[in-house]
Amino acid sequence: MGIFNRFTKHEEGLSGAGEQGPPAAVDKAGRPAADVKALDTSQLKDFHPYDTGLSEILTGLSKEFEAKASPVRKHCTREQFMALLSGVPALRKTPGIPGPGESGPDYFTTLPRCTSPEAEAACRTHLEQVFGIADRQSLLDFCSKNIRCHHQYLDFLGFWEGQPPFDIAQLHKEALEFFQVARDFSAQFYPIVGHQGYLAWDISECMGHLRAGYACGLLTWEEFSALSEYWVAQAGTFRGWADFAVSLLCGELYWDFRQGSKLPELNKGLELWMRLSRILLDEKAAWGSGMWYDAVNATE
Repeated sequence: MGIFNRFTKHEEGLSGAGEQGPPAAVDKAGRPAADVKALDTSQLKDFHPYDTGLSEILTGLSKEFEAKASPVRKHCTREQFMALLSGVPALRKTPGIPGPGESGPDYFTTLPRCTSPEAEAACRTHLEQVFGIADRQSLLDFCSKNIRCHHQYLDFLGFWEGQPPFDIAQLHKEALEFFQVARDFSAQFYPIVGHQGYLAWDISECMGHLRAGYACGLLTWEEFSALSEYWVAQAGTFRGWADFAVSLLCGELYWDFRQGSKLPELNKGLELWMRLSRILLDEKAAWGSGMWYDAVNATE
């Protein structure tokens, strides 16, 4: 079930990673969401952002990341882009999958495979014991139920901008209370990320799990490629890695908040993810390279 359990009659949850999901963040002309300007907050409805100090930190990070970003995009292949989108998960040590210190200079732009049956078994055991992932369907279910949160931001966005996606009167009392708290927590990020919301979080974490599933053979290349297509298309709505990193951090904060974290824990989590993002933005073989996939003009 979704976190809000919106209606008295429970409905089915969201589809899995790479399946049908929320619409791409583009305007009517099809421009990336970065060109769809956030409304002046005075025009918004039910807009009551929490004052946590997090928005000030993220505003500063947005400027820092923009200064770090490569001024010129370098074209990369779709496969390289798929690897780059899972840059943060690639920095984590996953049993059975070679880490940065065990791979060559193309680590962040190549998709790993477990190098032996023992490594493959170690990876599969890790995925099952930690995440309950044992096959393709359980991988999709995990991402849908435990990772994705941008669809919730889109719900908040609809209410702020006067286009509510559902009748709030149909919420259960407890669900209404949580919805309002989550909405107001998220409101502090609207002036920073606008319509992009938590999209980069969904992309990064879902691509990371798809990457691991492919590495240990739970997914074939054809399955991995097909399931990645939605996320590759969604990533194309960002102007580049600086915007992507800020959306990722906002999503991480909301995900932690959704798990019950309070300000001390939220700040601690943000510090970790700031370091990871900086590593990738500073790394000329990763986000710092300026590599980006242009699906429209791709020749592959």
